[in-house]
Amino acid sequence: MLARLYRKIFIAIVHDGEAHDVRIVAKKQKKVLYKESKHFEGSSSYEDLFLFLRKYFEESPLHYVALLNPEPKQGALSGCSHHGAEMMEDLSGTKTICRNDKWLLYSSMRGINSLEKEYKKIGLDFIFSPFSILEHFFADKIKGGFALYALAQKDSFSIAIFEYGKLEYAHHYPMNEKNTLSIEEDNNSVGFSIEIKEEDEAEKGISLDDIESLDDLDILDELDDLSDIEDLDTLEEIAEFSEDEPTYEEKRVSSPRGSDIKHEMDQFNNDYYRFELIQRTLVRFYAGELCQNRFVETVYIADAYGSGDELKRYLEEELFLNVSIRHIDLTEEVIALAMAEEEGM
Repeated sequence: MLARLYRKIFIAIVHDGEAHDVRIVAKKQKKVLYKESKHFEGSSSYEDLFLFLRKYFEESPLHYVALLNPEPKQGALSGCSHHGAEMMEDLSGTKTICRNDKWLLYSSMRGINSLEKEYKKIGLDFIFSPFSILEHFFADKIKGGFALYALAQKDSFSIAIFEYGKLEYAHHYPMNEKNTLSIEEDNNSVGFSIEIKEEDEAEKGISLDDIESLDDLDILDELDDLSDIEDLDTLEEIAEFSEDEPTYEEKRVSSPRGSDIKHEMDQFNNDYYRFELIQRTLVRFYAGELCQNRFVETVYIADAYGSGDELKRYLEEELFLNVSIRHIDLTEEVIALAMAEEEGM
């Protein structure tokens, strides 16, 4: 009855890095009345966000606030049987949700409580997992064959392997060094090595504790060799006497500013780190029982960070994968999930 009298206000919040992105969609009887987006950044971004949203709360009692879970300790497991007694000990301290009766989403209970406390003034109706975003965004691909899917955010990188709509493997990586788990902590976290117990890894002769860098992985230890120093000297001589070489004054004019160089270097470093994370995930999957002689050939990446070119090149040239990168509007995806959840309520 209220739905006929009032419009529904859907609010999506994405907290990534030091910023908040928000999307508001107003609907009445399935008709979209308006959409609005806003970006808040800096130490006061939360307070600015709250002040911005108050008018929408006052506009209709039927408002729904959805947040993309920014917690580092979260993940997904294949199948919902993990609700059973044999897994409850491993999942202690986590909040779990069975999605579509097919796979399990989990997140640190402490982290969820912290989010609810942090957003108490705003109020949260839904907290969505990055893996739900991946499933929704790549709905046209996931129902197909065996492939790896990844969501690249500024502060995190979520990786999942699906085959014909069935989740096979998942891992959520924080990007910030202050939040990044060590190898030892990584092994002891729920879901980071799905159904690969430490004793199983020992029997297979594989220890994740030994994986400190790419040099330690036999299947990854061959990278392209650099040219000889003499060759580099020759190239420098050719460049020095080339008529097309710009003058010092031209270089000064064309040289990028320091902030631009830093931004490019950050993107380059992040792309390479994401490349390493995909390598690490593949090594773990191939070492486990779930692999069953299946090997990833195709990778789909949802890019919310604005980079990806170098990551695509690394994956194609070093691992010989077929890579497709799509830009993703996270607030739009969160809104879509919130609308679907509200309709099912």
